[in-house]
Amino acid sequence: MTPLSQQLVGSWSVASHESVRADGSRIPVYGVAPNGLAMFGADGRFVITVMRGDRANYATAHPARGSAEENKATAAGTMTYFGTYKVRETEGIIAIHIDASSFPNWNGADQIRGFAIVGDELTLTVNAFGGHAEVKWKRISSGLIEQQVLR
Repeated sequence: MTPLSQQLVGSWSVASHESVRADGSRIPVYGVAPNGLAMFGADGRFVITVMRGDRANYATAHPARGSAEENKATAAGTMTYFGTYKVRETEGIIAIHIDASSFPNWNGADQIRGFAIVGDELTLTVNAFGGHAEVKWKRISSGLIEQQVLR
């Protein structure tokens, strides 16, 4: 059987990102159709970015000139972070070190994610706020990556 650390390497597209409360109810953190990408390199580096799929365009074409309301919606509807990771095979967890994040409180933080891989589906979980977050990802095949690059 291929070790989890090798199965994790590659690119993943977000399928869902939910907050699961203690009572079992689920809230789609970035809406019902989020956009996102997770990349885990064989060198132990990662990047994760997730955002709402239903974000409205800014009134201006300049990304640094959004209104206070537009900027607030962008900040609330986007999470990006990158750093290094180590898979702890026997525990079924990933230990991550976040170099930088769109949420500055995470800069330099060490965190733990539970994870499982079944076929081409990756599930990451983390305990938070009396419940947990559950993020499901689908593997992006190398053929799809090549098609996107060649466009």
